[in-house]
Amino acid sequence: MAQNKGGNEVAKRLLRSRGILYNGCPESLNSIQQALISASDANPRINVHFEEIILSRDGPTTMTLMGAHGIVIGGNIAPEMNTLWIRNDSTENVNHICKSIVELAAAGYPGCSGCVDDTEWSESEWRNTELYGLQ
Repeated sequence: MAQNKGGNEVAKRLLRSRGILYNGCPESLNSIQQALISASDANPRINVHFEEIILSRDGPTTMTLMGAHGIVIGGNIAPEMNTLWIRNDSTENVNHICKSIVELAAAGYPGCSGCVDDTEWSESEWRNTELYGLQ
């Protein structure tokens, strides 16, 4: 269940972003791009572009977001605390992120009222839950 919270936050950050600098897994990129296309079909206000793409199978996938803090998916070394870190880069996690992108967009996110929780994201709480199973 904790993984879903992180995936939802990734989706929200991607949908709020004005542009993405992507460095990572080609398969994850394809899945995320397809989800963003579906999201823009569901919600025409969504217009997120990949400004730069570097494909690499080595290391974690990183996304630097214009207008929001960045994201790292995978890797064994935690990035700085202003970067959302999804420790496991499994296909399941990427699929959940993509599903969340489409569902949030269909609900009107960003800009909808009541379609998502309004609690402030806490990266330190997330990492404690993710790494140590603390609830």
